[in-house]
Amino acid sequence: MQEDQITAYLQSHPEFFEKNANLLADIHLPSPHGNGAISLVERQQLAQRDKINALEERYVELVLNAQDNDQITNKLHQFFVLLQKAKSFDVIEQLINHKLVENFNITDTCLRIWASPIDSKDAGSLAFSATPESTHTWVNDIQAVYCGESPTNINVDDWFVTPANSIAVMPLKTESVYGYLALASEEKGRFHVSTGIDFLQKLGDHVSAALSRHVVE
Repeated sequence: MQEDQITAYLQSHPEFFEKNANLLADIHLPSPHGNGAISLVERQQLAQRDKINALEERYVELVLNAQDNDQITNKLHQFFVLLQKAKSFDVIEQLINHKLVENFNITDTCLRIWASPIDSKDAGSLAFSATPESTHTWVNDIQAVYCGESPTNINVDDWFVTPANSIAVMPLKTESVYGYLALASEEKGRFHVSTGIDFLQKLGDHVSAALSRHVVE
C-alpha cells in the first residue's frame, strides 16, 4: 500500500483511531525538539503547543506595533496642532528643525523652497537658498514619498550636516510642487518603502499646508 493510500484511508476513516486508541501511545516518533522519541499523542501536543507559542508571540508583536503606532499618531497630532498655531515662517521652520527631530528620533532635516516668501525678511532663510533644476525635476517626479538611500542622480551633499544612511523626501505642494522636506536617519533601514509611508504622507501634507500660507508660487 502506498503512502498516499494510507493517508487517504485514515482521512476517510477517522474511527480507525477510536478503535485502535492504543496505537496513539504505542507509535513513537522523533521529538521535534531533539529529546529522543515520543508518542504520537505527545508529538501532537508539542505541535499544538508550538502553534500556541507562535500565536502568542505574534499577538505580543501586534500589540507592541499598535502601541508604537499610537505613540507616533499622538506625536504627529501634537506636531500638527503646533503647525496650525504657528503665525510665522520662522516658527514653522523651528518646529521642523527642532521639534520634529526631537519627537521622532530623526538625525537631521532639510527644508528647501523655490517659491518666493510672502514676507521678504524670510528670504534670508536657508530654506529659500537656490536648488538645482535637477533637484526640482526629481522632486516633481516623486509620486508620494521617497524612502531609501540617498539618490545617486542628484547632489544631496548639502542637505544634511552628516551623511544619512536612509532618507525620506516629501514634496511640498498645493496646486504644484514648490519645495521639499527631507528627513535623515543614521539607521540604514529606518526609511524604507516596505515599512509604509502613511505617516510620512500625512506629515508632508500638513507641512505643505502650513508653509503655503507664507509663500507665493
